[in-house]
Amino acid sequence: MVNKVAGVVVLYNPDPDILENITSYISQIGFLFIIDNSDFASDFVKSYYVSNNKVEYIFNNANLGIAAALNAGAHKALGMGFQYLLTMDQDSKAPLNLVSSCVSIFEGSNNVGLVTPIHGNKYGTHIKPVVSKTEKVTMAMTSGNLISLDVYKKVGGFDEDFFLDYMDIEYCFKLHLHHYDLIRINDLVLDHNEADLTEISIFKKKVHPHNHKPFRWYYKTRNMFLLRKKYKNIFPELFSIEFNSYLRMIARLILFEKYKIRKIKMILLGWWDYLNNKKGKKF
Repeated sequence: MVNKVAGVVVLYNPDPDILENITSYISQIGFLFIIDNSDFASDFVKSYYVSNNKVEYIFNNANLGIAAALNAGAHKALGMGFQYLLTMDQDSKAPLNLVSSCVSIFEGSNNVGLVTPIHGNKYGTHIKPVVSKTEKVTMAMTSGNLISLDVYKKVGGFDEDFFLDYMDIEYCFKLHLHHYDLIRINDLVLDHNEADLTEISIFKKKVHPHNHKPFRWYYKTRNMFLLRKKYKNIFPELFSIEFNSYLRMIARLILFEKYKIRKIKMILLGWWDYLNNKKGKKF
């Protein structure tokens, strides 16, 4: 099973604890591609690469975006004959049975394009009572997913126009467009440090602002409207779910987050650049 699965992790100015996260899944896969979008190559990551013969470290010498990094890992995995690709964020730690559990779902069906775990965080915002071990879902975040590389070729990979934010959602829309299932394993929890999540109690209800950095709102806004252009008329209900989630994040930003003015300016700039058909890297 291990020899069927490669992994890709995308780095951007990581802390040394990234190595602990990598250690949580390196034994579960046959090979790992570390794609580094950092400003400077990380000496501790390079040292790890030199000491491990199942790792290839690729320093881009620039931030080429998450979509381009994932595509680079996928193409290398295809070239080495792997069937599946584990996609990881630098801030995620895997459970011991992540890969084996995901592969078993693929081997039990011919129509699965992606298998995802529950994305755990320090407040457990995605944790719900397990009613069924697995279920079909509409969307999935990148980290901890196992994707079929054969399906990846058929649907066309990750859209590099998105650069950062919503490229994972766009890939899920592609899977729906080609009638592939997305399966979530509800008793499989990935330790995922989601943004700079905080918890606030309002009228006995807990609210969880993400506290994204201002520049992220540029990409979130521009790419949300690009997503709208591509898929709203094809999947109006699915798009509506994502757009409403985006609006709720803006509401939490306005009510609870710092640097509101800077973030709102980034929202407006992202919308303006969408109108002017600007894509790819901005910051």
